Amino acid sequence: MKLLKYFLFILILICSLYFLVELNNINSINNEPIKIKIPYLSVNNPEYHDGFNVWIVILSALSAGVLVGFLLALFQIISQKSDLIKTRSKLKKLQIELDSLRNQAIDNDIEIIDKLDESEELPV
Repeated sequence: MKLLKYFLFILILICSLYFLVELNNINSINNEPIKIKIPYLSVNNPEYHDGFNVWIVILSALSAGVLVGFLLALFQIISQKSDLIKTRSKLKKLQIELDSLRNQAIDNDIEIIDKLDESEELPV
């Protein structure tokens, strides 16, 4: 099932790359592709003054989103693993304590005294 999911993701990736190349070919003025200027990057650098191709900007935005999602998922997995390790160590300590309490001998000299006389009634 996972292999099928991975093949589906690869197929979606190939289709999206094909879409971006076609987008770049279709959206052109005088055989020049449409360019997008990024505010702070294109002002400070003269080499990027004309801007970036549309498909580069879209691919960069998608890649940044995937990277941020991956990092968030990674931090979440690491925190869940640490919680799981803490819970397992606590469970192990409690299991050892329970086993030690089970293995203790019961003293036969224990006297159980019932302070309730037969003449007294239990409250209802």
